[in-house]
Amino acid sequence: MHKQLETMKQLPPLSLDMRVNKLKRLAKTIKANQSKIIEAVNTDFSHRSSEESQLAEVMVCLDEIKHTLKHIKQWTKNKVWHANWKFFPSKCAISPQAKGVVGIMSPWNYPFNLVIEPLIAAIAAGNRVMIKPSEMTPNTAQLTRNLLAEVFTNDEVFVVLGDVSVADSFSRLPLDHILFTGSTQVGKIVMKNASENLVPLTLELGGKSPVIIDDNYSINRAAQSIVQGKWFNAGQTCIAPDYILINQSRQEELVAALKKYTAISYPDYEFNDDYSAIINQNHFQRLNQMLSGLAEEHIIKLGQDSTQATCRKMPPTLVITPPKDHPVMQNEIFGPILPIITVAGVDEAIDHINSQAKPLTLYLFSHSKQTIKAVREGTQSGSLAINETLVHFAQEGLPFGGIGASGMGSYHGYQGFVAMSHMKSVYYQSKINVNPMVRAPFTGLKKKILGLLS
Repeated sequence: MHKQLETMKQLPPLSLDMRVNKLKRLAKTIKANQSKIIEAVNTDFSHRSSEESQLAEVMVCLDEIKHTLKHIKQWTKNKVWHANWKFFPSKCAISPQAKGVVGIMSPWNYPFNLVIEPLIAAIAAGNRVMIKPSEMTPNTAQLTRNLLAEVFTNDEVFVVLGDVSVADSFSRLPLDHILFTGSTQVGKIVMKNASENLVPLTLELGGKSPVIIDDNYSINRAAQSIVQGKWFNAGQTCIAPDYILINQSRQEELVAALKKYTAISYPDYEFNDDYSAIINQNHFQRLNQMLSGLAEEHIIKLGQDSTQATCRKMPPTLVITPPKDHPVMQNEIFGPILPIITVAGVDEAIDHINSQAKPLTLYLFSHSKQTIKAVREGTQSGSLAINETLVHFAQEGLPFGGIGASGMGSYHGYQGFVAMSHMKSVYYQSKINVNPMVRAPFTGLKKKILGLLS
């Protein structure tokens, strides 16, 4: 890896024409291999909804490429303006410049998307790229490597396959930038390793993304969105709703609505092609262990446990008012378990959220301008989505990223271009130059003109 990095660092940034050409070829390759991508992800998960894979792994990436190609010429232009009037007619500018070699470390939950979306931003900015896909999705990792080799040379994009030890070595490379997507725990390790070479980071982490349902919002509309967002990919999404905050008087109605819309969207989950499996046995056991220690009356399974010994499908599960110190309320769930916490109102919901680590996403279901303002201004989160779940990730021009424990930096659209660029400051001195007036020797006349103390 070190030898490859040294070679790439000696090469110039990709020209604008090369960036455009490569992104067009990348889109063409993704389109031509959609079925292979969907099948590779399905194999890695043992079962992954093909429609979900097409939406989340393929279509979102193609939309991001389209958006980037539409705006890339504007993004790469120097932005010039007049300098401070005292230096007239000089000019200032920001000149976007490739950082050099960008490293991308991707997770297993969306193993194609979370390689390609950062790659689009890195290429748009003119960088060369090294990629370490997750070892937990080996089929998708190998296919990604093969497809990228059809578009890029090894000196443009280099994919490194391997286990956790390879990932550790990768994060210690003297790269020019690293974008890591994964857990907060591993993010801390990556940040520590990168600090050895002062490598700047974009960390896309996770956390417990809460949902607030205000007292006047339709329970049915909220429940339908929550079901379709939470059970998407069986909850294995960094921005999946992690728990719900709702007035106690509405809890029973909410549970009934969640049951109703789960039955509509995912009937007979075990044999339902639309409902995805848990990625591996370790995570399947982790999720089941997360329910231990809870009283039976706290757990509502929206389906029976699997009858297939080899099936890693876990039923959508509600947890009613679990203790605050229970693991289900202390750790990111990353699976089809959904706690429901009762509060007296929005103010108490805000207090609860502010007592926890800053989440990647906060969901609010409300039509009240006053409530929306209170939540928007009274909480901190990577993003705020109002009256819908998950779809904010697919908005090409909307920056995506966390804050605090849920990450640092953001990407998507122009923000991705900026994250992968050095926005170089440039000053152009005009031929008319009066700067000697503010430099030594400070004569009496200069002091008088400048208003300096004698």
